[in-house]
Amino acid sequence: MIATFIPMLSFSQPIDLRKAENFVLYTSNGAIDNTGSSFVDGSMGTDVGAVSGFETSKVNGSTEIENAVTEAAIDDVQSAYDQGAAMTATLSPDHAPAFGSGDTLLAGVYNVDGAGSLGGTLYLDAKGDPSSAFVLRFGGAFSTGASSKVILINEAKAANVFWLAEGAMSMAANTEMEGTFLSLTGAVSMGTNAQLEGRMFTTSGAISLNKGSVSSPKAFTSLPINVLSFTGYCDNQNIILEWSTASETNNDYFTVEQSFDGKIWSPIGNVDGAGNSTSQIDHSITDRNHSEEITYYRLKQTDFNGNYTYEVCNQY
Repeated sequence: MIATFIPMLSFSQPIDLRKAENFVLYTSNGAIDNTGSSFVDGSMGTDVGAVSGFETSKVNGSTEIENAVTEAAIDDVQSAYDQGAAMTATLSPDHAPAFGSGDTLLAGVYNVDGAGSLGGTLYLDAKGDPSSAFVLRFGGAFSTGASSKVILINEAKAANVFWLAEGAMSMAANTEMEGTFLSLTGAVSMGTNAQLEGRMFTTSGAISLNKGSVSSPKAFTSLPINVLSFTGYCDNQNIILEWSTASETNNDYFTVEQSFDGKIWSPIGNVDGAGNSTSQIDHSITDRNHSEEITYYRLKQTDFNGNYTYEVCNQY
């Protein structure tokens, strides 16, 4: 058994998405479509177009089509793009069009005058500052090669990473990306089995997935609970998961989530929180659908106001 505690840290976003941050997939003018079974952790929306192909997919959020919510997001997405486009580049001359190949970038605004790409692995290094922001801006289309990967290190956060392009944005098969994708007038697409912790936005264009995963970046703030332990053990064919808290503040409930690959997660059940407490409280839940595969578990805590944090990861 391996247990890893995840630090909860606060940070600020340099690009203000305003109410659009409630979406993980949004287009002001275009369709949202999907092929195969995908996973979407967040809401989807289009102000002009249809949403289709998600019948066998898991969507943890609402689907908004041509209503007051999607109309309000038009200005928010355009404003976010304009804000990023107006930022002064921190490098002179501009960055080369190709990123990756084991490169490491520090926080800043990286500009490419035309089209750009990502190939191989790119590290984004926050140097221990969780408020560090990364803006990668392209004057044309942006694309990734197959199995390309972005890795966040030294407290870099997906919520602080932004990819802006004046054209289409595409992620090839098996790509693993971090951050918000913002296209000015182009389609945004994910190839087969691509993974994104972030968002896919466009002011005018289609959004498409293909057996992929898009998860809203987690904005960790002050720790609402103090977790003492999170453990598990086998009981015949079941896994008993137990955790203890030393204190809880505004804590509505816990959700234990399960994954077989550490990327795509699904809930196994909720457990009521204590609300507010300053004494030790023990909680538990039983996973009765455990398989013989290696299984990952994580603990999600949700406040009464709907905010949530992920506290602990375990592997069995």
